[in-house]
Amino acid sequence: MSSAIAADYPNKPVTMIVNAGAGGSTSGGARILAKAMEATLGQPIVVVSKPGGSGTKGAVLVMKAKSDGYTIGFSYSHNLAFSGQYKRKKKLFTVSSFDYIGSITDPRISIVSLAGRGWTTLAGMVKKLKAEGKPVRLVYSGGPGRLIGNAIRRDFNIDTKIIRVRGGGKSMQRVLGGHVDIVYTGGAHTPYTDAGKTVVIASVDESRNPDYPDAPTFKEMGGKASTTSLQLVYVPKGLSNAAKAKLSAAVTAASKNANVDKLFRKNLKMRILNLKGSALNKYLATEEKLYTDLIASYDDKK
Repeated sequence: MSSAIAADYPNKPVTMIVNAGAGGSTSGGARILAKAMEATLGQPIVVVSKPGGSGTKGAVLVMKAKSDGYTIGFSYSHNLAFSGQYKRKKKLFTVSSFDYIGSITDPRISIVSLAGRGWTTLAGMVKKLKAEGKPVRLVYSGGPGRLIGNAIRRDFNIDTKIIRVRGGGKSMQRVLGGHVDIVYTGGAHTPYTDAGKTVVIASVDESRNPDYPDAPTFKEMGGKASTTSLQLVYVPKGLSNAAKAKLSAAVTAASKNANVDKLFRKNLKMRILNLKGSALNKYLATEEKLYTDLIASYDDKK
C-alpha cells in the first residue's frame, strides 16, 4: 500500500474474516466489534464466517489475502498459535505469519461441570469418579481441549473419554443434558453458570478467574498443563504502518465501546484487554511455545 493510498485508507468497506461458524458467541462478538470499529474507520466492516480446520481455514484466508488493509481477521489467538501446528506434518502457519492490530479480550478458559454433581472442583470430581470406577467424560469444541483431556488422564491418573463437537453451544448442551461430566470452554458457559445450572471447577489459565475465584487452577490441584488465549484482530503480513495505525485506533476505541463491554465483559465474563505492538507480539511468541510444549507432553499421537 503506497503512502498516498494509506492516507486515504479506508475508502471502501473492509472484510473481517472470522474463523468460527455463524450464530455462535465468536461470530456474534465479531459483529459487535466490527460495528464499534466502523465508528472510527468511517467505513462498513463486513463480517464473513469461515469455520473449519480448527480455526485454520479462516486464518489461511487472511494469510493469503492482499495486505491492503481491506481484509482483516478476528480470532482466538490459540487458533494461530496452536491449530496451525497441531497434528500437521507441516505447519500451516506460525504466529509470525501475520501482523497484529490488537487484542480485545482475555477469555479465561475454564473447565465447567453441571451443578449438583457432588463436586465443586476438578480434584473433587476426580476423587468421586475414581471411587465409582468411572471415567471422566469431557467435551470440547475446538482448540487444545483434547490435550487438556489427556492431561487430566495422565496428571490425575483417571481414564477419560473425550468428545469433540462443533461450537460452544453444542458443547454446553452435552453438559446440561448430563451426557458428559465436564466441558473445556471459554465464555459459552457464563449464562448457565450465573444461573446456577453449571459451575466452574477449574481455571486452565495460570491464575484463577476473578469472576469465579473459588475455582482453583489446574496446576493448583496437581496438574501440569495450562492453556491461554486472547481474542484479537490480525491482518496479512506486510500491511503498511499507516493502515495498521488506523486499524489499531479503531480496535482501541472499540475496546472501550459500551456494547463491546456488555457482551464480552458483562455477559461472557471475559477480561477486556487491548494488547498491541511488542507486548502483543511477545505474548503470542510465548503462547506458541506453550502450545508446542503442550503438544510434546500430551499429544496422544493418534
